[in-house]
Amino acid sequence: MNRVNWLIKGACYNFRRMSVFTIKVNSVTGKSEWELQNEDYDYHQEIARSAFADMLHDTERNQKYYLGVKLAIEKIHSMGKKAHVLDIGTGTGLLSLMAAKSGADTVVACEAFQPMAECARKIISDNGLEGKIRVIPKRSTDMTVGTDGDMEHRANVLVTEVFDTELIGEGAIATFRHAHEELLEKDCIVVPSSATVYVQVVGSQLAQNWNKLQPISDVDGSTVLLDTPVMIQQCSGAAAVHDIQLSQFPRDQFYSVIPPVPVFRFDWSGKVPLLKERSNVLDLVSSDDGVAQVVFMWWDLVMDLNGEVILSCAPVWAHPLTENGHVLPWRDHWMQAVYYLPKEIPVRKRDELVLVSHHDEYSFWFHLFNNNDWCGDQLYKRPVCDCGLHIAFGRTRIGAINDADRNYKYVSALREYVTSDSICLCLSDGSLLGPLAAQLGAKRVYCIDGNTLTRHVIQDYIKHNNLQDKVVVLSSVRDLVALVETHDKITLVFGEPHFVTTLLPWQNIYFWYLKNEVSQFLSPSAATLPVGATVWAMALQFSDLWKIRAPLHSVEGFKMTEFDKLIENSSSISDSPIEAQPLWEYHCEALTQPFCVMDFNFTKNIEDTVETEGKVNCEGCGTCHGIALWVDWDLDGNLKHAISTGPRQTVQINKKVAWDMHTRQGVYFFQTHKLVDTASNFYYKVQFRPLEGHVHFHFDIKPLLNKVFSSKI
Repeated sequence: MNRVNWLIKGACYNFRRMSVFTIKVNSVTGKSEWELQNEDYDYHQEIARSAFADMLHDTERNQKYYLGVKLAIEKIHSMGKKAHVLDIGTGTGLLSLMAAKSGADTVVACEAFQPMAECARKIISDNGLEGKIRVIPKRSTDMTVGTDGDMEHRANVLVTEVFDTELIGEGAIATFRHAHEELLEKDCIVVPSSATVYVQVVGSQLAQNWNKLQPISDVDGSTVLLDTPVMIQQCSGAAAVHDIQLSQFPRDQFYSVIPPVPVFRFDWSGKVPLLKERSNVLDLVSSDDGVAQVVFMWWDLVMDLNGEVILSCAPVWAHPLTENGHVLPWRDHWMQAVYYLPKEIPVRKRDELVLVSHHDEYSFWFHLFNNNDWCGDQLYKRPVCDCGLHIAFGRTRIGAINDADRNYKYVSALREYVTSDSICLCLSDGSLLGPLAAQLGAKRVYCIDGNTLTRHVIQDYIKHNNLQDKVVVLSSVRDLVALVETHDKITLVFGEPHFVTTLLPWQNIYFWYLKNEVSQFLSPSAATLPVGATVWAMALQFSDLWKIRAPLHSVEGFKMTEFDKLIENSSSISDSPIEAQPLWEYHCEALTQPFCVMDFNFTKNIEDTVETEGKVNCEGCGTCHGIALWVDWDLDGNLKHAISTGPRQTVQINKKVAWDMHTRQGVYFFQTHKLVDTASNFYYKVQFRPLEGHVHFHFDIKPLLNKVFSSKI
């Protein structure tokens, strides 16, 4: 081996030790490509997205856990016993630190996620409590008790936080059952001691539009253009939880059919057996006329034996703190849950109803009946989607397809281009525009849909609406070659655009790339719809969302520096500065008017790299946490037909922004939060590299007097 080859081989070896190539599909170009990543990329991604930080920013949660731990240890000591604490799923070690500081005699903390177990050790050491807390890098179900075990003896205090939006979705039942059987004394104290699940049955067409597809009507609303297949109409839907911030759900978009009522109590103390499956039947009376469609769910935790320390996850209209005028705590790790009833139930005020609630080891589902229709000995199984819609489409996407205003614009634009001679090509995944064009009179419509599941749903629509002779659904551009005659050119190419592989709004310019691929099939005079897209930006002040990227510094007096370092390092390796968020769920105020940062013209070829830069004056006063980014799709040059994924109302400075509820916007988070006023300026630089399909954003602020507020506010 000569010296050059030896050096190359050595360089490759060292290179492999630090980095790996991964293959993925580029969301913008649609092509598979190799991407160089840190060899521990997945590991860092898991850390960065673990949501530990979000949870630890929840001050109410921290304080009530702390109080619950103190009371439990005091109770054990008052009985003349030593307090031996077990902390399951310790994470950063916070609950163990609380126990040690509260006078626990011994503390054992287990954490199965190795990076967090090591981080917990460092945090415990930083806080000078390494001599009182042992960290075991295992799942609690793998721990042993005995002289040579992970614990010398069983614990008499358990503190744990193994809950999610659905309460039991992270396996809480199995965790508590095993702990009581193998790791805890019989008369132990558990923090929290119990939980109660509440539900509210409501009528809400807005919420139901995330679950049931409605027929699409013509622009005047008098004629149904596209009817919903019977199988989709009758499908019971999926029981999968839909977690949202219910406090942000518009209050005028739902009404209560059954007011909040408790349906399950979970006793974590071990005094009552924890069942893996239960049903609960309640006889109730409706509170209003309407249609029961949706179940809102939330829960609370009782942190002490006396039931005086309660942590509630209720939405604002049902939260106990609201009665006293307190500002509700914000939490993104425990939202509220939405479930869709298998059947809509029309009701009159004071109707007698039967609510049947079920849970298995991980999830809930619900059935509602008029009293006369209730059959007590019937087995009400978990709803399962048999139409394919709820498997192929996410809730947000179903809502977008049901958006009447959006559909009006698409139909209006298509009407201006579609004729009886039109040969159309639809480039989108799971789009009804192809069948709509056929219903509007097109001679022939080809639909390229790259997703198997969404293709099946579109084919059901075609069959149900008797369009088999006019619409052909294809899986790729290659399939088009054998079908389109050279003399039979496509006269109209259109799309929403929407693709299942995209996450951020501008990634749907994949439509443009697909259009270029089919250029040989297009007539020289072929029309394109949309003709282009504009990326918009706006500086924002968030009430709370900034916390998901903010360092902790300290929590309840305990230093969290090591955790901040861990998250920052992993985030720098695996995270983009921009992430997708449904901004309607997060209160934010505008500091600037929307400003355009880039345009795409789909009637032209994709060419060289494009760069834009500029300066925007701040028009409001406040703390800037980030920049919102979204796309407006220009269907045909008519402003009335523009489809926006951004604000739904005119933006007012220093006022709450009302966002499109059927798409996720991008948010560029600043690492430091800066105080701004009308003397401040925002600078942007955007680069679009067509060959790579990448859009790079960079924003900067020159704030008032260069004052910088740290993330800890």
